[in-house]
Amino acid sequence: MTLKLHALVFSLVAACGGAATPASSPTPKPTTAASDPACPVAVAGTSVTVEDASTGAALVFVTTGDIADVRRRAAAMAEMHNKHHGAMGPLPDGAAAGGEHAGHDMSGHAGHDMSGHSKDAGGMIGVHSKATASDVDSGVKVTFTANGADVAKLQSELRMHAQHFATGTCAMGKSS
Repeated sequence: MTLKLHALVFSLVAACGGAATPASSPTPKPTTAASDPACPVAVAGTSVTVEDASTGAALVFVTTGDIADVRRRAAAMAEMHNKHHGAMGPLPDGAAAGGEHAGHDMSGHAGHDMSGHSKDAGGMIGVHSKATASDVDSGVKVTFTANGADVAKLQSELRMHAQHFATGTCAMGKSS
């Protein structure tokens, strides 16, 4: 009976066009390297963590891959973020007690992707904030600074984005 079971499994694998892979095998991450120069996790071997701070939080990207490429992409991410948010007024410095920027709640993510190509919000992070990239061992830290009540919202949003980054893409609201 065991021989019949093995034959059945072999037949099913052959019919599906490949060998069975163990459930613990990692699924290859989608690569957006050519299409998204502002996505640090598009570099193979890159992971992200979040560090909270009193004025905001930081996305910390570390890699076993091309460190210089991760740093370039993170700097581009911060630059796009600041360009978008700066167009709406002064960027937060963490000192003001104010909340929402100019009465806008920018926390919705409908149709917005992490690369800055957005139908609605036009940027990566919905909470009005300033981004600064700085080198760390094996990667880069992108620190986001907000004011007042926006700090907690920013921290929460960055944790959500970091979880999404684990899929290996910066695209939000799109199937990969």
